[in-house]
Amino acid sequence: MISHISHKSKQPDKKIISLMPFEKILTTFGKRVKEERQKNGMTQEELAEYVCVSDDTIKRIENGKSVKLDIAYNIAEALHVPLGSLLPRQDLSSSEDEIIEKIHAAQETLQLLLEQYKEKINKK
Repeated sequence: MISHISHKSKQPDKKIISLMPFEKILTTFGKRVKEERQKNGMTQEELAEYVCVSDDTIKRIENGKSVKLDIAYNIAEALHVPLGSLLPRQDLSSSEDEIIEKIHAAQETLQLLLEQYKEKINKK
């Protein structure tokens, strides 16, 4: 009996501090599927036919209720987009509120720089 099997696997450089909620992944995926489907001029029924699923399955997916990985892959293929483009971005760690705060701070900085520039020009 083998009590311990050892194998070398590469560990991530850092731990995930905050996991993205599964519901957010599903709702984002559904929203983007709908957007891409509409861009392609397809109905839900047409997409369902391409992917070999029912119309109700596409409706559930677009409403962020559920999706299986193989169906997600086939939807991306049918829409001619990379699967990753239908998922939430992993590189965005800031919440919407934090992003809005950063935008406001940048606007204030730009306004201050513009005022300083105008003062400098008026002194000449």
